[in-house]
Parts: sequence; structure tokens; C-alpha cells
Amino acid sequence: MTTPRTTKEWLTAGTPPERRQRSLWVQVLVALTSTTALVGTVALVAAAAIVPPIGARRMARDAALGEVESAMAPGERIVAQAFASQRRWTDMWRESFGVVVATDRRLLYVGAPPTPLLRPRDDGPLALLVESYPYDAAFTLEPRTIFRGRGRGLVLRTPGARVDFIVDDASWPEAERVAQASARARGAATREQQESEGTARSAPRPMDEYVSHIVRRGETLTGLARRYRTSPDVLRQLNRLGQDDITVGQRLRVPKPAPGDTSTR
Repeated sequence: MTTPRTTKEWLTAGTPPERRQRSLWVQVLVALTSTTALVGTVALVAAAAIVPPIGARRMARDAALGEVESAMAPGERIVAQAFASQRRWTDMWRESFGVVVATDRRLLYVGAPPTPLLRPRDDGPLALLVESYPYDAAFTLEPRTIFRGRGRGLVLRTPGARVDFIVDDASWPEAERVAQASARARGAATREQQESEGTARSAPRPMDEYVSHIVRRGETLTGLARRYRTSPDVLRQLNRLGQDDITVGQRLRVPKPAPGDTSTR
């Protein structure tokens, strides 16, 4: 008994093998062409999103320099500056251009965000990003390789974040000067802060605010410091003591009690 043919078998029964093979190749070529066109379209869209428009770099840098002049405080002066850019994930890694500035008071970065993808930028002034880092704040700025060695830039680290500034070869010498100026100013600010804190902790008050105290049996330097509302360091400094040991009958200089203070009686 003969098995009935299907519709496909009826249609291809009279087609030569060579023609069927050519049809298969045509289908493969059409599929490859469609895939290539799709990949090319996606690549063009991605390139349009990542590559900045012509003139965007110059316009952003000019606007950033103008904003730096406006942001300067009276008497503040620029020590070094360098053109730099950033790629933030919030901007889909598109590049924003600006300038890093080391003044005699702080580190500044002013940059223009990239052009919006879904709508054209307004004709008004650019909405600039301004970041300010006073030298008495905790941060470091170092020239280093970034993007796993594929580029150079300035790496700014704070206790809670890291910020990378991309620097091209033409601006690299200026970027190194910005890092050096920032490091010198940060070091000076740190030393000044430490000296100020040390002075505030241990500096004695004026001489006319001190009186004499005769040490009695059972009294200690720590107890006298608590009694006269001061610290053992201050008492040691006032009396040129090398240690906390005191003797009965010893005369010590202590802070003058405030009027009405009964704790020292």
C-alpha cells in the first residue's frame, strides 16, 4: 500500500536538487543580511549616544571656565587648572566635559552634562555641575591610569566615594600640576588643623586666671584636675611636671575657680 504524499512533498517532488540547494543559500544570505543590518543599526545608535556632538567639547569647556570665574570667592586665586571629563553611569557613560581647578582654598570641578538623548538641549545656558572640595576636608587627588590601564586621569578619593576625571595627553602636564598643588594645600591644611586642635586641648589660660594650691594628703593630680575643671596635661604644663606624682605640701598652680563654684572648696 502506497503512503499518501504531504503537500510539501507534492510541491518539491518536481524541484531539482540544485534548485532546492540554491533556495537554501538564498535564505541563509537573507538572514545574514538582516542580522548585519540590525547590528549596524544598533551600533550607529550606540555611537550616536556615546560620541559627543561636534563642538560639544569646546562649548562645555568655555561654559565651565566662565562658571569657575563666577564661583571664585573674594580674594581666592587659581593655582593650577586642567581640562578633564567624566563618564557617569547615570548619564549612560556618555562623556561630560569640564575643568578641574586647584585654588588656594579648595579643589573645584565644573562640568557640563552630556546632551539629552530623547530631546534636544534647550537654547538657554548650560546646567553645569559644580563640585567643591575644601582642603580641610578628607580627600586625596592623584594622577593615575584609569579604565584598567587604557587611559590616564585624576583619581579623587573621599571616605565614601571615588571620582575619576579623564585627562587627554594635551592636558596631562596641567593635570599633574593640579594634583601637586592640591597635595601641598591639603598637607598644609592638615598640619594647621592638628596644631590648632593640640593648642585647644593643652594651652593654659592667662596667668592672672591661676591661683596656688597646697597639696594635701590623699590628693592626686587627676583628682585636682577634676576638682578645678581642667586636665592633668594642663596641670603638668603649668607646674613643669614630668609625671603625675605629687607630694604633700607641694605648691601647685591651678586654674582660678569661677565665682560661686563650691566644688573647689
